Amino acid sequence: MNNVFVYYIINYINISYYISIIMEIERLGTDYGGWYVPKNMNLNTNSVVYSGGAGEDISFDLLLQCKYNCNVMLIDPTSKAINHFDEVKLYYNSKQLFTGNIQNDYYSCIQILHPDFDKIKYLNLGLWDKKDNLKFYKQTNDSYVSQSLVENMFGCDYDIIPVDSIKNIMVQQGHTHIDLLKLDIEGAEIEVINQMLDDKIYPTHVLIEFDLLLKNKDPENTTKKLINRMIINDNYKMIKNDNLILELKKIIKGLSI
Repeated sequence: MNNVFVYYIINYINISYYISIIMEIERLGTDYGGWYVPKNMNLNTNSVVYSGGAGEDISFDLLLQCKYNCNVMLIDPTSKAINHFDEVKLYYNSKQLFTGNIQNDYYSCIQILHPDFDKIKYLNLGLWDKKDNLKFYKQTNDSYVSQSLVENMFGCDYDIIPVDSIKNIMVQQGHTHIDLLKLDIEGAEIEVINQMLDDKIYPTHVLIEFDLLLKNKDPENTTKKLINRMIINDNYKMIKNDNLILELKKIIKGLSI
């Protein structure tokens, strides 16, 4: 794994001076499906992780669960993703190989792990800003797993899927906090995060792939507005920016929570 050192500046209580914090970063997961996170996030057996967008690569989620023995909620209504999760469970029981579009380094990344599937839950649901049933657009290439709630992101064919907000899901699951939120949801991230912040929900760590801007589908600059909101208004500090795949950490009164 590649390690880098990232420095960020915080204000401590009401005194304006600079504190330099050295944070060591690691990448968990495959070259395709991995994410950069601080090496020690203080997660534990009671920590709650929401992972929106599973696809056919949950290497990050498996590594995170095994490292911290935390609770992971996978959220993805894509049929290929649902099938892949079922195959992952079979793989650890019988070493049955995966179907689908599997990354070359996937097996080497996950084969030595011993995930606790009692602490990994799968929700066949799309993330959005409210409870609804929406069009879920497919890609023109059937071998690709990703679909999107955003019209014109991919092709014209679609499924109708149930969607809901993070707040509603937390209520249904009996969760009062989220320690880490990861989103790779093909353009729906703006509505989901803005609604989450409107609902006063502030995960300690937030990992977001900003697909609207990455795919040149953001003429209104909603991505920039959301990033500014998180940093300026909601006290998130950017820990890592890997080509618009951001790791942010919540800071309260100058102390990370």
